[in-house]
Formats: sequence, structure tokens, C-alpha cells
Amino acid sequence: EGLSKAVREVFVSLYEQGLIYRGDRIINWCVRSQSALSDLEVIPTERKGNLWHLRYAITEADGKTPVKDPATGKATVLTIATTRPETLLGDTAVAVHPADERYAHIHGKRAILPLVSRLLPVITDEYVDRGFGTGALKVTPAHDFNDYDLGMKHKLEIIQVMGLDGKITAAGGAYAGLKFTEAREKVVADLEAAGLLEKVEPHTHKVGLSERYGEVVEPVISKQWFVKIAPLAKPAIDAVRSGRIEFAPKTWEKTYFE
Repeated sequence: EGLSKAVREVFVSLYEQGLIYRGDRIINWCVRSQSALSDLEVIPTERKGNLWHLRYAITEADGKTPVKDPATGKATVLTIATTRPETLLGDTAVAVHPADERYAHIHGKRAILPLVSRLLPVITDEYVDRGFGTGALKVTPAHDFNDYDLGMKHKLEIIQVMGLDGKITAAGGAYAGLKFTEAREKVVADLEAAGLLEKVEPHTHKVGLSERYGEVVEPVISKQWFVKIAPLAKPAIDAVRSGRIEFAPKTWEKTYFE
């Protein structure tokens, strides 16, 4: 009882100081343990996978009039490479680099989301790596940390299709209720059947694995409590540097400061 009271007292005190706050943010989620993980509990691990190249038709704002490629005069079809084709269900934008001349004619246009037919804005941002894949990026703010930042910056819609239970949510339409692995298989098969899958390439990349169970960690949007660390870290660091707290062996100071 005494420990519980102490925890409650500290929690409320930190909250009143604005050091603890709550909000909907993108987090690391472990489906197996049904809990959020800190960045330290996610182990970046190289895995062999694939790059799926998907076709997005580009139109004017009306979503019907094709945007013609100035070089060929044909309707523009933007190919985007992704390691997670199932996440396209939650795409809310397509991004290209503002200085990439290949895509200058599609700035401010619309992309038709494969299989879903949702109209997506074509945005420009210097974050996009022109040298990776085709130099175009699908943006899924609810399920990728970098995409989340882009979503906040460009005020994009956030659609959560990867559920906390490891299944596609109702927002996934025809794919709702499928496990993530099942959804990937069906999405890829449907893309191929619709002629929207250009090619598949072997690709080795890093995925985050749960330190607890070794399973793939899912970035998802969730209401969580957060601690504002910087104001708390400074006095904690000062306590060691001033000699009030000593580590034995002293080499652990480096880890502590990090």
C-alpha cells in the first residue's frame, strides 16, 4: 500500500509539472504481449524480404482526368517500391522530392490508391530519398515512424489499418479481419490480378524485433502516457558529474549518460 501511494504521488506530481502527458502517438507495439515497447526494447535485425513495385495512376484533382507524361504523352503511372505492400490500405499520400525533375509534372496532383481507389494527394518533401526504389514514396502515417512525421508536417489523414490484435481493422475494407501475413498474401495476389504489380525484387532490410519475444514489432497509433525526459535527465546527470552519485565500476557512467 505504501509503495502504491508513493507511485501515485510521484505520477500526479510529474503530471502537474507538465512532465507526464498523454496523447495519440505512433508507438512500437508487440502483438504477442499486447503492450507498447520502448525504442530500447526493439532490436533492428536484418532480414531477407522483397521489394514490391506497385503502380499508382496519377490524375488531376477530379480523380478522373489522367495526367500525361510530358516525355511520352501517355497517362502517368507512378511506380512505388515498398517492403510492406499490405500497408497500402492505410496510405493517405504519395511523396516525391521537390527537386526530382522526373516528377515535376505531378506536383499537387492526385494518385489513385491501388485496390482501394482512394484519391491521395501528391506531396513534395526533401525527406524522400531519390535514390531508393523509384524515388517515390507511399505515405502511411499510422504505421511508419517517418511517415507519421510526414503526416504531421503535411496535415495528412491518419488511417489505422493494422490492428492491435494483429489483424486488419475495419478501415481495411475487404481485407478486414485478416492476419497481417494473410493480408499481405491477398493484397499481392489482388495487385497482380489487377495488373498493378510491376515486379518483385529480393531485398534485405532491417526490421524491428521485440526484445521480449523476437517477433516483428508493429508501429501503430495508440493513446499512451509519455514522460518529458530532458528536464529530468539534466539533474540526474549533474548528480553523477558532481560526484554525489558514484558508479562502481566507473565505466558504467558512459552507459548512464547515454
